[in-house]
Amino acid sequence: MRPVRGYALVVCLATGIMAYTVFGQGPGIIELKQYVWKNRLLLVFAPSEDDARYRGLEEALREHGDAIVERDLLVFRVLENGVSRLGRSTINAQSASLLRDRFSVNPGQFLVVLVGKDGGEKLRRGGEVDITEICSLIDSMPMRQREMGERRAKKP
Repeated sequence: MRPVRGYALVVCLATGIMAYTVFGQGPGIIELKQYVWKNRLLLVFAPSEDDARYRGLEEALREHGDAIVERDLLVFRVLENGVSRLGRSTINAQSASLLRDRFSVNPGQFLVVLVGKDGGEKLRRGGEVDITEICSLIDSMPMRQREMGERRAKKP
């Protein structure tokens, strides 16, 4: 009887640990729900840093840095080959794979996904992306309209 109980305990613990890790609760796993109501997310999926669309978007993001910050936008760079990042922090390979799965990104695909503060997908674009278009889209959202009104009201 003891071996069966011990085995059952091991199976339960192993299953719990796997679920803990797979569903984003383990250390190092990114869980997007932690950003709901705090940040908008721009997920940039690319085969590698050498992708021309990726390089163009990176340049545009640098040029519009203030606009990105002002809109509470976090940029996830999820690379199929290379180091994935959130800001200056590294995204581990498991998290990058889970993000690609969650957003149905095919191997070799370039894709940009905008997620609103409510956690809903607002834009999905598989080609060239214009940062001013993304900023305009964000600015048209009711929550952003409210944020801009609150900021105007706080200024002397």
